[in-house]
Amino acid sequence: MPHILIVDDDVFNLQLLKRILQRDYRITTVPSGELALKLLQNTSFDLAVLDIMMGMTNGFDVLAAIRQLPGSADMPVIMLSALSQAEDVVRGLQLGANDYITKPFDMEVVRARVERQLTIKRALDERQATIAHLLDAHEMKDRFLRIATHDLKNPLNNIRLAQYFLRDRVGEDPEAASALDAIDETVSWMNRLVEDFLDASLLKSGGAELQLEAVTVEEVLWAVVDQYSASAARKNITLLFADTEGVVLADRRRLMQIIANLVSNAIKYSPPERFVTLSSEVRADRVRLSVADEGEGIPVEEQKDLFTAFGKLTPRPTAGESSSGLGLWIVKELAELQHGVVGVDSPPDGGSVFWVELPAARENDTP
Repeated sequence: MPHILIVDDDVFNLQLLKRILQRDYRITTVPSGELALKLLQNTSFDLAVLDIMMGMTNGFDVLAAIRQLPGSADMPVIMLSALSQAEDVVRGLQLGANDYITKPFDMEVVRARVERQLTIKRALDERQATIAHLLDAHEMKDRFLRIATHDLKNPLNNIRLAQYFLRDRVGEDPEAASALDAIDETVSWMNRLVEDFLDASLLKSGGAELQLEAVTVEEVLWAVVDQYSASAARKNITLLFADTEGVVLADRRRLMQIIANLVSNAIKYSPPERFVTLSSEVRADRVRLSVADEGEGIPVEEQKDLFTAFGKLTPRPTAGESSSGLGLWIVKELAELQHGVVGVDSPPDGGSVFWVELPAARENDTP
């Protein structure tokens, strides 16, 4: 049964309200705001009916104090008063009152308004319980995913070590070498998938830490090209440099991850024997780093989904490569963490230029 607190210094009003409501509710009455606040510190109520004037006590002050109590912040409060001026109604509502009844009051109106507020409170309580349950389930799912993803690293490393060991044993056997190449490629892809999921989990939880420093763009681009030269060579794709200028204020490791994701995508979605071009350009207090490919391009209507997690797009990898669907979302999240923005230019005749803009390092940031 809902528990209602009635606060009024008029004994007649207390008894009348109690008589009206006690058939359906558990009622506690107190004659002053001070006693009500003491009671609320230790007792939970479902609703309060509060008189606006109680001797020397101002009901508005009591209402404001109620809203400061952690256990009563969301409790419905109905203000009760002989005052009916609009400014009193507005003030009460602004301080957090849920409803307002003027004296003399109609008994059926009191019952209806009390029941209405309790119905709303029950609905809100049920909604909050559902939200809390869903959040717990979501957190548990994320926790299991993090654990499972992290625990995949050791088996994958063991498979890779076994593959190296077997290469020495099988010698020049072309069929065995081909099978071991397939194993190596699969392990590499699964490692990238594991890293993507771990990064996504870290970014969603807000746990990504950054070490911002002045980073020379050209050094980062060369490091990424060294990392992906073998992958590009397998498709006879040439990695080129255009102008590479600028120094950015960024986390070096995370900036490399951004460019690596863009270069990996460019290789993945480019046909064989094409070019992928890396460049950078200083734009006032920003530096734009770009990765251009010669793939089929991105349809205009799909570009809004590019930097979302698991976005479904028409272009497909040109050599059957796999994708976690998280790479560009991770790029966007990492760029925004470093006060940057991302985007794409994809003309109708094909090809795409993915870019990220980051703050230029100031003179006292320069290494």
